[in-house]
Amino acid sequence: MAKVIGLVNLHANVDYKGLTERRPAASVSFLGRYGIIDFALSNFSNSGIDSVGVLIKEKPRSLFKHMGLGNSWNFNSKSGGISLLYNEKYANNPHYNHDINNMIENKYFFNKTKADYVVIAPAHIITTLNYSEVVEAHEKSGSKITMVYKNIDDADKSFIGEKYVSVKNNKIIEVVVNKGNRKKRCMSLSTYVINLDYLMKLMKKSSSVSAFFDLSDILGYLCDEADIAAYEYRGYATCLNSLEAYYKHSLEFLDIEIFSTVFKSNWPIYTNTKDTPPSKYKANAKVKKGFVANGAIVDGHVENSIIGRDVVIGTGAVVKNSILLSGSVVGPGAVLENVILDKDSKVEVSKSLTGTSIEPLYVKEGDVV
Repeated sequence: MAKVIGLVNLHANVDYKGLTERRPAASVSFLGRYGIIDFALSNFSNSGIDSVGVLIKEKPRSLFKHMGLGNSWNFNSKSGGISLLYNEKYANNPHYNHDINNMIENKYFFNKTKADYVVIAPAHIITTLNYSEVVEAHEKSGSKITMVYKNIDDADKSFIGEKYVSVKNNKIIEVVVNKGNRKKRCMSLSTYVINLDYLMKLMKKSSSVSAFFDLSDILGYLCDEADIAAYEYRGYATCLNSLEAYYKHSLEFLDIEIFSTVFKSNWPIYTNTKDTPPSKYKANAKVKKGFVANGAIVDGHVENSIIGRDVVIGTGAVVKNSILLSGSVVGPGAVLENVILDKDSKVEVSKSLTGTSIEPLYVKEGDVV
């Protein structure tokens, strides 16, 4: 039986403005209780891949805090568990701080595993992809690389800036940046299965072509000669590569049909747990279409919103189309619409905060407004 290891690749250019000012997108809170990285880690765990490395690009502190000892994702620690792979050598050099150099710097991780295949997946594209099925297809194809893609019909609005692929006879023949000028595209999910020995050669090749090349660059450079197999994924996928996308797709999960496509009884989404009391609803509480996490205290109206752990919503306050991260406080009588409150921020002085569905109003972590 082939041995497979996983990599969660955090070297994508993902920017949530203030939300990622001091933390990577992977550890940004999602749906009130998860971190964005939880979905990729859960996919590895559910796929039976127990040795997983996390390629960290920058700002690792909050990620370390979220990961803890790495026990929350149900990996068999005897088979490997989670390894955090940080490239200190190039951490402050944006041109050289890419996934290829991170893997070169952390070659020990690959050498000690003696794996046959490596599955590489990003954190910011949320799927429920069964990687073991991709590995099986990869073995059958006889190719050294398999790239996962998904046909979408809204590429003019989503996955902007990500790569799309051209497919012919189940092979990838072209990799191009999506500029949003067409609706229908075969979008790369930045997810690959690569023979480990070939990945090692790929690292050398990439450095010799351009020291600035990352993994997607070298695959695009070689796709007409490298025999890259194509794997079509037909399940749910969404790309959280901007603050606007994060806000829009977070609130989409309040739709029970979308929620049910990701949260399934046979595909658990794991996260680290915290000992907080149940949410508390006081006399004036009214909640319509919302997620309310443990420890929250609600004494106002909540509609179409996500309320994180230990959030307090004061008497008579109104919260609509908003995302409130853990520990934030909405004072009595305040009205919020299309707002993102970062952790531990407080709405005390301003009684009316309003953003738009395209540009939500963002309040920084710990700020009082």
